[in-house]
Amino acid sequence: MARPCKLQINTSGAWRDVLRFDLDEVDAEALQAAAANLVVIADPGGRTGLRISAGDTYQTALIRWDARKGWVDA
Repeated sequence: MARPCKLQINTSGAWRDVLRFDLDEVDAEALQAAAANLVVIADPGGRTGLRISAGDTYQTALIRWDARKGWVDA
């Protein structure tokens, strides 16, 4: 992978990996829209958060999502 990243979810205080992907090989906007749609449907109360982070040891957040703000740079 040239630019490994992770889609992560937070439902109860800890970030958990959903999937790993190469940022150069996926349609990142489509991935963000699909992930947000799934969370909105599954958690209408808006308590779940998402983020895309670097796929390295540090897992630095690149972008975050919540029901109030949508996707914003980290």
